[in-house]
This record gives sequence, C-alpha cells and structure tokens, in this order.
Amino acid sequence: MDKAADGLGDRKCNRVSIKRWLTSAQHGCVWSTLDAFASVGSLVSAVGRARRRTFKGGEGVTNLVKIRDSNHTTCGIKHNKYWAYTLTAVRGRALPMMPLLAYTGYCLVVVFMLITQDPQYYNRNVLKGLVVPVQTLGLSLFLLLAFRTNSSYDRWWEGRKLWDGIASKAQDMGRVACGWSKDKELSCKMTRWAMAFAVIAKKTLRAERDLDELAPILPASDIKELAASANMAGIAAFRLTQLVAEASEKALFPAGILTALDANARGMLADLNACMRIQTCTLPLAYIVHLRAFLVLWLALLPFIFIVQMGYWAILICIVIGYELLGFEDIGVEIEAPFGRDYNDLPLDKIAADVWTNLVEYMEQLEKRPAAPVTAPNGQHAAVGSGTTHDSGTHSVVELSADNAV
Repeated sequence: MDKAADGLGDRKCNRVSIKRWLTSAQHGCVWSTLDAFASVGSLVSAVGRARRRTFKGGEGVTNLVKIRDSNHTTCGIKHNKYWAYTLTAVRGRALPMMPLLAYTGYCLVVVFMLITQDPQYYNRNVLKGLVVPVQTLGLSLFLLLAFRTNSSYDRWWEGRKLWDGIASKAQDMGRVACGWSKDKELSCKMTRWAMAFAVIAKKTLRAERDLDELAPILPASDIKELAASANMAGIAAFRLTQLVAEASEKALFPAGILTALDANARGMLADLNACMRIQTCTLPLAYIVHLRAFLVLWLALLPFIFIVQMGYWAILICIVIGYELLGFEDIGVEIEAPFGRDYNDLPLDKIAADVWTNLVEYMEQLEKRPAAPVTAPNGQHAAVGSGTTHDSGTHSVVELSADNAV
C-alpha cells in the first residue's frame, strides 16, 4: 500500500496511466462517465451564458413579472410601478399600423368631403338617423370582439400550462434519474436528453432548425442526427425511451421508477403535440371573416355619426375609437399562437434556461456522490468520485486502491 501511495504522488502522470488502465481493462464506460462529469463545470458556465443572453420573444411577460415582484417605496409607502410601466410602454403595445393608417385616411376624406361639399351636413336627417343602427351593430360587434380576445387568451394560457408540463416533467426525469442512480453515465445521458428536449420543443414550435444550443450537452453526432430528422422531438423522446429500456435491462431502478421515467418521456411529447395543435390550428375562418366584415362596416359608418356634432373633431374621435377596436383585434391575432418571438409571446427561452439550470444542479449533486467500486481483472478496485482537484482546476478523480503495490 505504501508503494501504491508513492505511485499516486505524480498526479499528472497517474491520471494518464489510470485512463490507460481503465481502457485496457475494458472499463471504458467508467472513463466516459468521468469525461461526462468533467464537463459539468463547463456546462454550468454554458447555462450561465445562456441566462445572460438577450432572448427574443416573451419579453413583455418577463418584464411585467419583474416589475410586479419588485418592491419600491416613495415616502415610506410601498408600491410597484405597474401603472407607470404599462402607461409609458412603447414595445408590446398593440399597434395595427396599416389598418389604422388606412382608417385614418378614410376618415380624413369622408369628413373633409362632407364639410366642404355640403354646408348643411349637420342638418341632414340621414346622418342623424344612422345613430340607432350603429349603436345596435356596435353592441353585437363588441361581444364578438370580446369572444375573439378571450379565445386567443385561452390559447395563450393553455400554451403556458403545457410548457409548465414540459418543464416539470423534464426536471422530474432528471431528479429521478440522478437521485436513484446506480449508473452515473446512464443517468447523466438521461438528464442531458431531458435538457435537450426542452430546447428541441421550442425549436419545433418556432420552425427553427438551428441546434447550436445543444452543443454543451450532446455530442456532435447526435446533434447532426437531430438536425437531419423531420421529427426532432420524436427522436429525442425515442432516445429517452431507449435509455429507460437500458436501465430496465440492467435493473438500475425499481419497476415503479422505470414506469415514472417512461411516463415523463411520453408526457413531454404529449404536451408538445398539444402545443403543436395550438400552433397549427387557428380560429375558424368563418368567424374571423364575419367579425372583420362587420368591424370594417361599423368603423366606416362612424365618421358620419360624429361629424354632425363634432365637425372636424370627428376625425380624432374616430381614430381613437378605431385604434381601440383594431388594437383588440391585433392582440387576438398576436397571442393566439404564443410560441414565437413576439414581445407578448411566452418566454420559452427563459423557461428552457430554467430547466437547464435545475437539471445541471441535479447533475452536480450526482457528481458529488461516490460511485460503487469497480473491480478490475487484475484484482484492483477503481472508485469514481469527485470533489478533489489535481493540478489547477476541478476534475473528476479516479482513485486506485490495491492489495498489492502498483
């Protein structure tokens, strides 16, 4: 044992010799585990960079949550800046530019022509008689707009709940895999594929094929295979199922745990398919056509109503009312498919980054836990652990203990 201790004195040399010993003893799986854990530190750095990156999509939700949860005091009175932010916000505000410009031009022409071509316009009974029909039409129109906006918000909120399901199932899969682990390599792979699924899910919903975000957690061959597939999420779920099956063959987890792992893999794919249902199915065309036809008709009649009493001021009043109603319609269009990169969409990048952060913490805890001893063909024992450093920096460690001197 003294000789063994002396042999471990040259740490740099022994890390190389230990790796060669493991390879020659056909314990490559142990070394691949060490490589995986040696990269956990770099993975933590990658997650940190991802969280500092400026994401595009869902900034409105993120900013509003920050303001709501922040505490501000004025003269000792606690308050938040919800009102100040929402009243002065420029980005995220509904601004149907083209429809509003077209309506503004229409109002200018109508009001100018009536006033200049008919000096007695304010005495015309025809214009006065339009008040009741416009009021009646407006009542049903407002109900249609309210239903339109509520339907879009229901789709937005359902998408958020489905993404909560994806995130919670991915984190639960990593928690179970790392917490019950008897094989660090397999648990590490399972956790990394759960992390990958969150990224692949948002890429699928956004119709994006760039998978550079997966570089810190998956080998290049797997990323290339995913990029070449027409069903990236299906491939990721299939890999998770394969890992669960491998764990079952090796009897690494109890039967109930294996069932839970497989249920999480199936659940993530089911939640993503539900998101795809929202993304690829709009409100019925007949409803949209009917709503917009009567919205345009109602707005077109509006200048004839206000000109009798307001004259040229009818232009400004019509523009304000038009902005209100066209803005509601624009909001409904924007949030009915909430998985893109619009300001009011869901913050999918932040959700995926949170999943990564939590799963990396599970992997760090798994790294700290010592593995079961591995017996070599020549009678030596190898144990995988962590928390010790050789040279500068942190590395995963292989410790050899032998009955005979090395």
